[in-house]
Amino acid sequence: MQQHIGALLAVGAPDAAALLTFAEFIHGKPFPEPVLTLTQLKMEVCMMFGCRNATELRKSNEFNLAIAGRSFDLKTKADWQKLYREWVGVPQAERNRSGATCINGIDVLENFRPWHVFGLEPATATVDDIKEAFRRLAKEHHPDVGGDPRVMERLQKMRDSLLAFR
Repeated sequence: MQQHIGALLAVGAPDAAALLTFAEFIHGKPFPEPVLTLTQLKMEVCMMFGCRNATELRKSNEFNLAIAGRSFDLKTKADWQKLYREWVGVPQAERNRSGATCINGIDVLENFRPWHVFGLEPATATVDDIKEAFRRLAKEHHPDVGGDPRVMERLQKMRDSLLAFR
């Protein structure tokens, strides 16, 4: 244990991630991911759109534009989870997944996270970077090479959404 403490302090002041890793070492296993409550989901989504509550969110032009053409029942936790995944982030428990519909640890049919799926940084990625990342993923996931058509369709939507803002 002294070695772990020494190694932790050798790199400087420990941050939250280092302290969590040390606590898990002492505990003997990883701590379970906390499940977000409905209230937490609502608060996080509302904050993303600059609103204080769900009533303001429903009236927000930015939010209504973001969900245009889709219907969400803002009374169910499942719909708040969908909004959270799309606009806030992928819960830790849903990262590092693998399977036919997963790219870079994200299930693309559940989560719309194009920057993460394409492996690009929003601040530095160019139009050419986006197109190249799409081509690379298309070579692997296109139905003509055995990929899932739903994944390919989702990749096209992700590419189009990224290019729309460039």
